[in-house]
Amino acid sequence: MAGKRGEGKTTTMTGADWQRILRIMDEAYQQHLTGMVALRERVVADLRRKLSDGKVLDRPDLEQPLPRERAASAARHRRPRARRPRG
Repeated sequence: MAGKRGEGKTTTMTGADWQRILRIMDEAYQQHLTGMVALRERVVADLRRKLSDGKVLDRPDLEQPLPRERAASAARHRRPRARRPRG
């Protein structure tokens, strides 16, 4: 067996061994992609259903400013109090 210590023998991997490993990796990656496609389809279908039910993305009042346009509160921009020196 490759990598065992104390026996003094190591085996080398043949081209067929590498091809088998690569085939297994390709199959695993293909299964991953298939799973991601199925997940995306479920998420899209769920969002479409929620949008049609009116449960997501309430329509905002167009008269209200967007959050980035609102004035910042004074509390967020106060200077921190100076600390008293220890001693």
